[in-house]
Amino acid sequence: MPSTVPPRVVHVTTVHQPFDPRIFYKQLASLRDAGFDAHLIAPHDRDEQEHGIPIHALPPPETRAHRLLLQPQVFRTARSLDAALYQVHDPELLPLAFLLKAATGARIVYDMHENYRSKGALLGRALRALERWAFRWLDHVLIAEESYRSIVDAHAVPHAYIANYFRPIGDDAPVGNGAIRETPTRLLYTGTLAKSRGLRTMVELAAEVRRTSRPETLDLVGVCHHRDQRAWAEERIRTEDLGRVIERVGWDTYVPPLAMPPHYRRADVGLALFEPHSNYRCSLPTKFYEYLYYGLPIICSDVPLWRRFVEQHQCGAVVPPGEPEAVLAVLDDWQAHPDQYRQCAENARAAAPQYRWEAMGHRLVDRYRSLLGAARVA
Repeated sequence: MPSTVPPRVVHVTTVHQPFDPRIFYKQLASLRDAGFDAHLIAPHDRDEQEHGIPIHALPPPETRAHRLLLQPQVFRTARSLDAALYQVHDPELLPLAFLLKAATGARIVYDMHENYRSKGALLGRALRALERWAFRWLDHVLIAEESYRSIVDAHAVPHAYIANYFRPIGDDAPVGNGAIRETPTRLLYTGTLAKSRGLRTMVELAAEVRRTSRPETLDLVGVCHHRDQRAWAEERIRTEDLGRVIERVGWDTYVPPLAMPPHYRRADVGLALFEPHSNYRCSLPTKFYEYLYYGLPIICSDVPLWRRFVEQHQCGAVVPPGEPEAVLAVLDDWQAHPDQYRQCAENARAAAPQYRWEAMGHRLVDRYRSLLGAARVA
């Protein structure tokens, strides 16, 4: 008789938070719901079980060197779990995954969800070279962006496109047909904060709002890992009295996904004022899907891929990178013509269902079942 014991699958990361939305709330949650015995090895302060998913804690590393020193512990923990399939989320774990495959015979999946141009020329090339080596023996690669397809196609590695679409956490229902505010004044940015992700532009935007006594406020919800950039922003906020305009949530600490919905629900506009870095040209920010879910029109930098998205859905406006005055011009237009703003909000709501996680979750589960040779999971 076929075994009724669900296959054990283990996701491994030394880089990401244990409650990273893509890893925990999307992929692992979908696998758990499909009947897999899903586990996570990740930096955390304790071993625990959350939402039916055991978390095997690693000491939180402070540097890349520390992460590399953790790998013997990662290997021992992973091997002790005796999984049928291991999925790694960081390229630096690929050599460890190779050893796991050799020692256990388990299937190995690699989740390719970052472009490494931002890591610098030398490190970026080294990470891509590491991936190319791994493509020879990996059982499957998941790609988070269509633009990565050419990389895996060139090596004939089996792969699946698993876009990082939005999955609400808990009972957080989408914005329905509720009233749309006439005057959009509450601006929101969510996610990692950095100069390349528009931190400087958003501080300059707040300074212009304060200087001209405009009504807008700006919520920055996320962590800024760069101490020098935090110090620069804090000095500007203090010396120019920008605390009246900017509210910071997280800032020097990670904001868990469960804490995010209230900020989305009270906002009027979602911002993505990134600098024109090559790392962003071929990727859509996942915050786009989140903004749409909550019915927020988007104001974003004029990146061709982003422009096409906004124009396709008629859900916002694009502005030249690094020009806060252009953001204010869009807001002035929406405030003078509230019907235009209202239409963008309605279009955002209408577009949101196209970018829900469910279809991607089913695709992920199907790939796992295929890899493990199971028609179904008990």
